[in-house]
Amino acid sequence: MRFNYKKNVEEDYVGFIAEDVPELVATKNRKGINTMDVVAVLTKVVQDQQRTIAELKERITELEKKK
Repeated sequence: MRFNYKKNVEEDYVGFIAEDVPELVATKNRKGINTMDVVAVLTKVVQDQQRTIAELKERITELEKKK
């Protein structure tokens, strides 16, 4: 996400805005982000995606054998 700080509207930044992230990774006051929580969540998502990719590859292989 691109954003600007109120004090420096001329400069663009890329990153998360604490108010816009899930409560799971935001600090209690929603003024910051727990970076280690973000890493943990992203790691889990990647693991799930890799498992899905492996399953789909296996299904493709089985379907190609049937041809």
